[in-house]
Amino acid sequence: MDINEDMIKTEVSNFVSSLQRLLPKKKDIIVFEPIKTKLSKLSDMHMEAKSVFPKCFVGTKLVILRQIMDKVKLVQQYNYGKTKENYRSYKQYLNNEMETKFINDGLLLDSTGSATATYKENIEGAYEVHLTSKIKDLISSETEVEIERVGDKSINSFSFRLKDMDPKTLKTVTQCMYQVHPDFCIGTELSFKPLSYPALPELSISARYGRPTFTLSSTISKAGFQVCLYKKFAKDLRIATIINEGHRAPVAVGLALHKSYDNGSELKMFVDTQRCGGFTFQKDVYFRESANEIRVLRLVASTLIDGQRRVRLGFGFNLDF
Repeated sequence: MDINEDMIKTEVSNFVSSLQRLLPKKKDIIVFEPIKTKLSKLSDMHMEAKSVFPKCFVGTKLVILRQIMDKVKLVQQYNYGKTKENYRSYKQYLNNEMETKFINDGLLLDSTGSATATYKENIEGAYEVHLTSKIKDLISSETEVEIERVGDKSINSFSFRLKDMDPKTLKTVTQCMYQVHPDFCIGTELSFKPLSYPALPELSISARYGRPTFTLSSTISKAGFQVCLYKKFAKDLRIATIINEGHRAPVAVGLALHKSYDNGSELKMFVDTQRCGGFTFQKDVYFRESANEIRVLRLVASTLIDGQRRVRLGFGFNLDF
């Protein structure tokens, strides 16, 4: 059989098309930032500033998010060369701060063997109850119940969390957020473990001043003091500064920059006074098929420089079916 150039091109084109069909389709709406109201929850007190900082990682990472049924999602995450060291460019002094939750009702399955079930119910239109149950393995579990009330100028919530069905791990958290002025609000958090000894409550006080392009927020607690400054210079450029002062740690200052490009790419980078720094670059690669369907592959590159001046590299693929 004669093999000519046209046959080779056809076979190669068919092979590439079959690989592209394995990629997830392009979503109608891709949201890069969470949409938030003027009055936010206390756990989102510093969301604008902390979302500017990159989430650097080490090694190779593949994340696949697949919708199996109407309310069931499967998360598959594979890591190669991941280190046990975990560096955070900022500290957290509030409970559930910057925590990613599966907000909608349903079940989230992880390839590591863990599962997260979420249920939400409205009571008399004024209260909302969230029930979250996490099972990591056969002997490790976590259950959280949260009751939230949203008013015209306040958001109040009460939650309790229990780990491994051990009463000694029972922890209650009360968060209150009150809007004093359209641009200024204050919040308090009270948490303690009633069945542990000694049952000492922990109190924190937060304040926030926010404008459309500028936000200044702070939190003071037993663990330390934190000030976050966020500034939006343009539609595609954001800068944030975080100052941390702990009782047993010196003052640390971190500066971060977030740059968005017209093609959908994003660059996040940070440096701090602990001689650490890093950046992440994210880009969506689109493949158009003959049936006018668009497939998307998200590429993420990461670089982290730790306090010992070691350069750690990371590269990842994200697929959302």
